[in-house]
Amino acid sequence: MNIRLLLPLLLCLLPSCSLSRHLERTGADIERQFAESKIWDELPQRTISWQQALSIMRRNNAELIAARNAEAKAQRDTLSVYTDLIPQVSYYGYANKTLRELSQTWSGDDLEQNLNVNFSIPTLTQVPYRVYANRARAFAAVKRCEGTERELISKLYLSVRKAELAERRQALAAQAPAPTTQSPVPENPAAAQAELAKLLGDYSARWRILPESMPHISLRDYESKLRRLDPLIVCQFALKLEQARLAQYGVALQYLPTINTSIYSPSLFSSTGGTYSGTFLSSEDTRLNLSLSYTLDTRLTQWDQYCDSRDKYKATQKEVQVAILEHRNNLHRLRRSLADYQAWRSYMSKRADYLRHTPAETGAAFLERQKELHSIRQELLTQEESLLESEAALVLEYGLPGA
Repeated sequence: MNIRLLLPLLLCLLPSCSLSRHLERTGADIERQFAESKIWDELPQRTISWQQALSIMRRNNAELIAARNAEAKAQRDTLSVYTDLIPQVSYYGYANKTLRELSQTWSGDDLEQNLNVNFSIPTLTQVPYRVYANRARAFAAVKRCEGTERELISKLYLSVRKAELAERRQALAAQAPAPTTQSPVPENPAAAQAELAKLLGDYSARWRILPESMPHISLRDYESKLRRLDPLIVCQFALKLEQARLAQYGVALQYLPTINTSIYSPSLFSSTGGTYSGTFLSSEDTRLNLSLSYTLDTRLTQWDQYCDSRDKYKATQKEVQVAILEHRNNLHRLRRSLADYQAWRSYMSKRADYLRHTPAETGAAFLERQKELHSIRQELLTQEESLLESEAALVLEYGLPGA
């Protein structure tokens, strides 16, 4: 091949590798996306059910996508211990010409090339630890993904229920029997819709979730669960302890000798620019390399690392014990608050029923009764809104009812 034929091709390829041109194309695409995007008030309004919202969130939420990507990477890493055993095949080509000879015709005799294979086994004393550690990381990634999804569902539930209560508060304010000096706190529907779009991971519309499709949270659904830890929470505590234990175990493995094994063969194929070409593979030339090394910890460096990891493991045990105790107290307070709310709501509902069924003797008494009923409904909405955080905490802790 004549080198002169390659020069025009190389000159054509160089501009395509220009950084400025790549940035110009990317910048033009960004400007196009900006011009085609709509401002928030121009987006269409769409109403979906709770199940549809969960489906959209699971597909598009950025946090959930990142958690799934981390899980997939951890699953791939579990195979790395075994893929390291696959022989490596490499190709090497080499050409040598003087500057004066560059304009001359090239041939196959000007190229030297080799095809090599190398088979290597990692440190044998580390293989069981690597297998176990990679599987532990993969399992932890799965549980983190489950925890991220549950956290997002809890946030989505809280966001939708707040928007629902805001609508009910506005409707109740319009039904006031008489003018009142207390005006409802103005809501910001655009901010609520923007938060909902962020949770769904979809900014193509102003979303609204049907309140009728929302799951109902009650103390009865969680009564038995509140007396024990959720399996996912138990697993998270256990993984934290196991991570600290593995760090200590990994330092202890440094006291074992290092054993390496590899099989090396000459080039499977070699071409030396016209002087020789052929294969080289025989039991006489193939070599098995075994190496054993051991270093005494005379400077106590490994011992210091082991002591640090041991102390960290003990500290992690204490942290988990304290976290479990705090978790139990939080669940107890949550259960008490839910029980108190249910008792209070039952009393207020009975009070409202009594007022509705008690005849008013005069017009003034009727108006006073209507004001009291309206006040009760307002108080019920206020207390229900204050309970939303507790309901979201239940969803975060145990998931949705029936899930």
